Amino acid sequence: MGFIFSTKKEKLVAIFDIGSGSIGGAMVSIPLDGKTIPKILKTVKNEIKIYEKYNFKKFIDEMSSALHLTASHLYNKKIGAPDEIYCFLSSPWYISETNTIRMAKEKPFIFTKNLANELIQKEISRLIEIYKEKYSTTNGTAEIMEQHTTSVSLNGYIVDEPLGTRCQTLEMNMVISLSPQICLNKIRETLSKTFHHIKVNFSSFTLATFFAIRDKYIDQDSYLLIDISGELTDIGIVTNGILKATLSFPFGKKNFFNYMCTKLEIELRDAKELFKLYTQNNLSTEFKEKAIPLFKSIERSWGESFDRCLNTLPHILVLPSTIFLTADNDIKDWFANVLRDEKYAETKISASNRRVVTLEGPEFLNMCEVGEGSCDPFLMVESISVMRKMTK
Repeated sequence: MGFIFSTKKEKLVAIFDIGSGSIGGAMVSIPLDGKTIPKILKTVKNEIKIYEKYNFKKFIDEMSSALHLTASHLYNKKIGAPDEIYCFLSSPWYISETNTIRMAKEKPFIFTKNLANELIQKEISRLIEIYKEKYSTTNGTAEIMEQHTTSVSLNGYIVDEPLGTRCQTLEMNMVISLSPQICLNKIRETLSKTFHHIKVNFSSFTLATFFAIRDKYIDQDSYLLIDISGELTDIGIVTNGILKATLSFPFGKKNFFNYMCTKLEIELRDAKELFKLYTQNNLSTEFKEKAIPLFKSIERSWGESFDRCLNTLPHILVLPSTIFLTADNDIKDWFANVLRDEKYAETKISASNRRVVTLEGPEFLNMCEVGEGSCDPFLMVESISVMRKMTK
């Protein structure tokens, strides 16, 4: 009798970046030896149609339509059928909770996998009950999308390999993400129309960014992660290498351009062109007189929303002064300059050494290869995250 051993050295993975304004997709080759880096082979992107009057179920339907279009375009690239599918979600498709689980006993105990699982399951059950009370009338049943232990401290010290260690105090920092079951099932159903019988995995873009930044910028252990997407701004707070909190507020790229359209009574395409001319300093004097006060007004609106969001945090918490920003290329530099303005979040973020780093994509080329097209930082970060999951 002979034995058949798999000699496959890589996996083909379809990655979908599911935001509030668009869906990005990529076919990625993931090496299984852990010695080489992932390679993005093909990419596509489609916008999500947004209506003025918000309706969550209609929003899901429009997201599904854009996802189906993106999946179909990827399929038509004729790269082959993926072995697995990974979907990375941004707000409002999920919520994340960062929690610290603590336990202390008079007599020493051994930290085991069973103990860790028991504590984590209790925390998950608690969060699901909270979700039911808060969202049951609008978004239905919650499903756990991901869970990750960011650190374990025994007897007051962080331990990289805690299993089997005897201790009296235990502290586990967790990130748990939940999503409406109706949303995740819609994504599975939509993707199954193009890619049949292929496992779909879910994760959050915030956690993917956290891992990529941690691995890339090893000299940084405390920072903010800010992702400005179509409808919302997501914020992650990292302190001493631990993702301590996640926040969001409803002001993103689409709000920016919709505000321009309303105030100037112009079409979206004209608003985008006008803003492009403004950022390139090519506006006529007539339009400058109209545009500058308008952009100042938008800046104040976003900045005040940013302040209000951060003010929900405990007053004793002083935030890191380094900010890593992800946003689409057309608005990235503008928002970076807004974040550099010391009047925003001045009571929370140190003004003396505030630093904003925009994630462009090329800085990750030593961690993710791009076969064609531009370096999309969203898809590169997500490819790095998938590689990490598959080879750990």
